[in-house]
Amino acid sequence: MRKRGFVGIFLLVAVCGAGHAQSWCPPGARWGYHASIGNGTGTTLTYAGDTLVDGFLGQRITQWGTVVIPWNPDSIIVVPGADIVTRTEPGMVLWWLDQAQAWDTLYWFGAGPGDRWSPGWEQQFPGDGCAAQAYLQVVDTGSVVVDGVSLRTLGLERHLNATDTDLSFTIMERAGNTLQYFFPDPPYLCFINEALNFFGCYGDDEIRYPPSTLPCGSTASVRGPDLGNGTAWTVSPMPFTDQLQVRSTLPQWNSNVLLADMAGRRVLHAAFNGLQLDLDVSGLPAGTYVLGVVAADGTASRAVVIKAGQ
Repeated sequence: MRKRGFVGIFLLVAVCGAGHAQSWCPPGARWGYHASIGNGTGTTLTYAGDTLVDGFLGQRITQWGTVVIPWNPDSIIVVPGADIVTRTEPGMVLWWLDQAQAWDTLYWFGAGPGDRWSPGWEQQFPGDGCAAQAYLQVVDTGSVVVDGVSLRTLGLERHLNATDTDLSFTIMERAGNTLQYFFPDPPYLCFINEALNFFGCYGDDEIRYPPSTLPCGSTASVRGPDLGNGTAWTVSPMPFTDQLQVRSTLPQWNSNVLLADMAGRRVLHAAFNGLQLDLDVSGLPAGTYVLGVVAADGTASRAVVIKAGQ
């Protein structure tokens, strides 16, 4: 099996841009995916700004994979992936194929039932068995309202050839493929990853899908040997950038949150009272940190959290 993306762990792509009433990359646009192994391993994709490619203004999407070591849950490996560049035309999202040095259609939200396209599988993954005749065909169209915003949806079938269909799924504006990878994954035998990753969430400054009060991103459990008091903690998003949120299932009083670098130096200290604490961590350099929560009774818990590169 060929290895792709995050050093053989996974390859995920995301798209965004302007050109339809619904912007693909509003401020805060972020996608989260969870690996099939279910131990917290996954990936976060974030709109990081615009770039010029092949004479077109495109949008740059950064990829950060997090791998939790099964035999040591406090050990988390952060793996950066290659940037994804996309752009839009009316009703259509295109992505830049590095292998072919060309743009190709990724999502065609202006399509109707019976329309079809191929997202450049064979060109992007030459020699991996991608069928040249494989394509996506629109079965139906619709819309969904998320946080008061109407987003178009397309019901698709993936065809291996003119007659055989092996997968049906739905794609949605902003969120993309809400089944597995952000883009409609290649047909059988075009291997792009070695651990299935499934859509977790999409979020920006306007909407969350599925609806949630938390930012779209991985959530780390704060854990320790002394959590017998019925309190559970979560930290999100992970990787984080400028903000870090700590939440408790039970109200806390006179508790403290500490953040230390891997050398053990304390870089942040804040009192925690109530159910939620929002931390401004914009001044921290990219890297790996240990977050500790010390309850009023002296019990302590910890989690490893990562700041994404800027």
